[in-house]
Amino acid sequence: MPSQPRRTSHGTVYLVLGGLVVACLVIGGGVWAQNNTAWFKRVRGGNAWDLTYQAGAVGGGGGGQAATVRYRFNPDSFERAHRIEQVGRAPLPWSKQALVNTGELARVEVEPEGDAIATCRILLDGVRVVAEGRSPSPGRPAACQVTTSSTPEKWPH
Repeated sequence: MPSQPRRTSHGTVYLVLGGLVVACLVIGGGVWAQNNTAWFKRVRGGNAWDLTYQAGAVGGGGGGQAATVRYRFNPDSFERAHRIEQVGRAPLPWSKQALVNTGELARVEVEPEGDAIATCRILLDGVRVVAEGRSPSPGRPAACQVTTSSTPEKWPH
């Protein structure tokens, strides 16, 4: 007697096909979300980098003081408007955390007192130096600036 072909129930076929469809949806959704998350963040606003501005001085007769420190920041990460804050006489070293929106200019300028040479740095997340500068000559200001990455959560190397 010839053996009868094995019969697969419709339920098993539907279960396997359903599992494949779900797996494809999960994988496709993950790839889509990875590629479009940055776009959603740009559209809804609220994208800013956490930067630390630092100022210092070496030598000179300024006693470790800055005549002025100016820095640029965004007071609201949901709006493009920026502000420039000016601090009068400030002891050095000086440091300030600030938010700067994606694709915007981050800038700090330090004017030393006396014949000191001013230094400045801009740090990303308080760790990575993304800009640094030094006075071109004693008593002259030092300026540091960098345009922040326009892609949220991705700063170029």
